[in-house]
Amino acid sequence: MTKKIQKQNAKNKIDEMVQVDAFFIPAHQAEMYTTLREAVANEALEYWRAKYPQVHRINDDPDEGEAIQVRDANDQELFRFYLNPFNISQAQKARDKDQLAKFLVKFEEES
Repeated sequence: MTKKIQKQNAKNKIDEMVQVDAFFIPAHQAEMYTTLREAVANEALEYWRAKYPQVHRINDDPDEGEAIQVRDANDQELFRFYLNPFNISQAQKARDKDQLAKFLVKFEEES
């Protein structure tokens, strides 16, 4: 009976979700995800601010969530980097390999 309760408790723990921006993250991962998300966002802002005149965090699309928006000197949007779980995961993998700049430049090339 104890094993059944433990399995049920583990299942309930997995099923608990927390909303971070526009996305639901498993509760047991939310704190780490938020920390990584902020670290990636700050490094991306620093990287693009060295290259472009206007770089801001925006949240104007409730379906896509928060993004880093890059604009040129004429106030034209060049591209956005959405702070979604997929991009954060890929950026963190690049950070682990000390290749975040190589990852971020791909968003410039796609625009």
